[in-house]
Amino acid sequence: MKKENKQQEEVKQEEVKQEKAKQEEVKQEEKVNREETKQEKPESPKKEHGEKAEQKPESPKKEPKEKVEQKPESPKKEPKEKAEQKPESQKSKAKKQEPAQKMGLYGKLVVILLAVTAALNFCCVNGYFCDWYKLTVYSVISDVLGKLTAGIPFPLGEILGYLGAIALIIGVILLPLLLFFRERPKFRKFTATFWKGIFLTLVIVFFIYTLNWIIPFSGPILKVKGAKDRMYSIKEIENVRNHLVNQLNACAEEVARDEYGHVIYDREKMTQATFKAMQEQAKDYPLLAGFYPPMKDAICSDFLDWMNIGGYTYPYTMEVTWNVYCTDLFYPTLLAHESSHHQGYYQENEANFIAFLACTQSEDPLVRYSGYEDAYEYLNEAYVEAIFACMDSADATEHLKQQPAVSELVKLDRLEAWDASRKKYEAVSHPAQQFETVSAQVADVGWNTQAEILKENSYDGVVQMILDYYDVAEGGLDHEF
Repeated sequence: MKKENKQQEEVKQEEVKQEKAKQEEVKQEEKVNREETKQEKPESPKKEHGEKAEQKPESPKKEPKEKVEQKPESPKKEPKEKAEQKPESQKSKAKKQEPAQKMGLYGKLVVILLAVTAALNFCCVNGYFCDWYKLTVYSVISDVLGKLTAGIPFPLGEILGYLGAIALIIGVILLPLLLFFRERPKFRKFTATFWKGIFLTLVIVFFIYTLNWIIPFSGPILKVKGAKDRMYSIKEIENVRNHLVNQLNACAEEVARDEYGHVIYDREKMTQATFKAMQEQAKDYPLLAGFYPPMKDAICSDFLDWMNIGGYTYPYTMEVTWNVYCTDLFYPTLLAHESSHHQGYYQENEANFIAFLACTQSEDPLVRYSGYEDAYEYLNEAYVEAIFACMDSADATEHLKQQPAVSELVKLDRLEAWDASRKKYEAVSHPAQQFETVSAQVADVGWNTQAEILKENSYDGVVQMILDYYDVAEGGLDHEF
């Protein structure tokens, strides 16, 4: 029994040992597993974090990169597509809207000049405005421009006129050339710019013409102070005509002559005496005060001579020119006439009357001689026409014979003056002489049209003003004086 118990105890002990050994092995395995799990846990999170860290920089970086790359590409592509679509659909609208939204300097300048020019032309209907303008604004313009151009030896206004005509011809030639060179942008741009320049020049020219000619021309006609608006009888016209004949004959005796009896014409002396006589009339006619530019030789004297024009005043440059083939006897009157235009008297009868008034009251006998010669031509023509209108031809001729006539000395001076003018013309060549007949025909149409439009304000209108002047000065014309 004891042996069996021992054996059983030994068996139990061994089983206990085995269980303990198994438990220790299990514990060791658990420890090993724990250690492995401990070792695996830091590695697995590291690997996971590493993968995530590798994925995070890649995925977030790649995604922003894709977004950044897509953002500039998508907006850039869209505007380009829109810009490509604009020429087809929106460019026309943009072009239409641009002028309305913003006007360039060129457009503003043209609009302003046209608006001011139109306003000034509208104001011309008011005579008080024209008179005020001539005395305040125009007198300053004429003095300033006259002084600026006085030192230029040639007529600048005439040269500018020729250049303007050439530019206009070139512009007309460019228009048909567009049919052949329309595919060339530079040529189209040049033509457009050239015509814009021409148009702006024309606008400026019309603006200056309004300031320097239209407004002064549109003012009230010059009236003789104290004159009554009335018609004169043939007898009254005859008395004035005879007075002019007597004065003309007297001046012929006073002028300086050389040893052969020819009149001595001193151009410089006549010029200074005429200007002095003009300025002395400023007390009654204020516009005559101011600067008087010298009279220049017209380059186009040939055409002026063929058209029977003695001189011309350029309103753009305020220059006074004359036909160099005019007679020296006519020079003082022509200078006074054109200078009257320069001072603001643009009506022809006004200029003729101012020339008569200044020249006939000059201290220089040659200037007076020229003034009476010109006035006599107008009065005598009007007188002869009136006589033949109320008498038959024989009676009118007989009546004229009984009136005072110009002296033989005056007739000789006229012939010599015209002969000197003819010799001056023949001394030079005239390449454009084939246009002489055409120029004369154009002049005839111009003179007739002007006389019809202006009527009493034309050249012949000076007769009424001379009669008014003597009517006031002599206390009536019903007697000889």
